[in-house]
Amino acid sequence: MHRWLSIVLVAVGAFGISACGGGGTGNPFNGGKPLACEDFVTPPPGCDSPCPSGSDSECELGTYCFNGVCSAQCTAEQGCGQDYDCNSRGRCIPVFTGTGGSGGTGGSTGCQSVQVTPTRSIPNVMFLVDQSGSMTAGFGGQNRWEAAHGAITGIVSSLDSIVRFGLTTYTSDDGNANPPCPRLPTQVDFALNNSSTIGDSMVYSPTYPTADGGETPTGESLDALVSSIQASPPPAEGPTIVVLATDGEPDTCAVPNPQNGQSESVAAATAAHAAGIDVFILSVGDQVGAPHLQDMANVGIGLAEDGSEGNAPFWVGNNPQELEDAFNQIIGDSISCEVQIDKPFDDKEKACNDPASDVRLNGTPLSCPSDWRVKPGADDIIELVGSACDTFKSGAATFTAVFPCGAIVVE
Repeated sequence: MHRWLSIVLVAVGAFGISACGGGGTGNPFNGGKPLACEDFVTPPPGCDSPCPSGSDSECELGTYCFNGVCSAQCTAEQGCGQDYDCNSRGRCIPVFTGTGGSGGTGGSTGCQSVQVTPTRSIPNVMFLVDQSGSMTAGFGGQNRWEAAHGAITGIVSSLDSIVRFGLTTYTSDDGNANPPCPRLPTQVDFALNNSSTIGDSMVYSPTYPTADGGETPTGESLDALVSSIQASPPPAEGPTIVVLATDGEPDTCAVPNPQNGQSESVAAATAAHAAGIDVFILSVGDQVGAPHLQDMANVGIGLAEDGSEGNAPFWVGNNPQELEDAFNQIIGDSISCEVQIDKPFDDKEKACNDPASDVRLNGTPLSCPSDWRVKPGADDIIELVGSACDTFKSGAATFTAVFPCGAIVVE
């Protein structure tokens, strides 16, 4: 059964809250554009300061970023005029007038409620699975092929509502002596909800297919896969990665034996990263040498092969459970705990600290900053942390948030 994510994010203005409205002297609001700083009786602090990244967070309170410059439409001294309030960023926002009770007509004002559309990052994950003959070796009561198949189909079934999965297997039949080389017998394109295809035994066989050959041309296969992805790229809604699962040292199409294709594989992983596709390597069993695994791990994410810039992680699964755990860690790391919203925060501290803020995951209230925060350096991204992040990554998550007046920009 698929586990779906539902996200609703609403910023709600409280009745009876008034900023500066029309009560100030003068009405500088000019229909949506900021005023020149010299047009204010007293310009707000930081007015005309640069904000090169376009974020309000680069500006002092009382101003917001407009075309690379900290600007304002209003101040506490000079309000916005009828039906508008001046918020904490110097923006004029629409207000509404409430009606009092039996005592007569009241005149309370507040922020207009606004629904904010959130989106989560959707990673694109392509499994590249070794189909060499050694994948039939015993592996904890199964063989390596069966263990990899079970782990992959299980992960896809659990997470295909929030991860765009694809699958490719690779081998050759004595290299160039019996073309084509490489052979990619199973090719499933990236898609959401792809478990029915990847889990189809006629597409991705749970038993080792013997008809396609038994070699390991890893470098050429990775090159072919990257070319295919570039020819038909998935949506750019998250990172695109390749998870390479292999159980032996690589060979090449030119020289299928002995297995001396390490340099070609490293070159292919280097090229994949240069194309914007990171490569993560997992050894199915312990037959792949640690030096080659480390080289591939490093260049697969853009580090120096020799480790001079640090060493990237690689994974080794020596039994079915370790293999499943390794796949889960790699995929889990590709799933972001960030939720982007289509309207920025106006006051991050208010959003975090005001008791009226109500952020929930699966109906459970979350605290700021222990469970969520506004991402540092951004003003339109909510970042879940700790156990809330773990739950969000599981796919079974309903995220809601309600913020008080002044926390979210209302245009």
